[in-house]
Amino acid sequence: MFLPKKYKRPRMTRAEADAIIERSKTEEPLDLEKGDLKAMILAAFIVFLPFVLGISGAFAFLYWFIFNVWGR
Repeated sequence: MFLPKKYKRPRMTRAEADAIIERSKTEEPLDLEKGDLKAMILAAFIVFLPFVLGISGAFAFLYWFIFNVWGR
């Protein structure tokens, strides 16, 4: 959008997309190794926990502000 045409990636054609989909149908799924599930859960916590803490902190501040500052 903001980059000149020489920096933009060429778009994938419909034939290329269909070829990738057909190739993915014949490939076997990836096998999980020992500890992969634990790593995925830990990565999900690392990604989502800051947002949850931020939103809950904002609501806690709002609760404190409404009931302790205005409630006097």
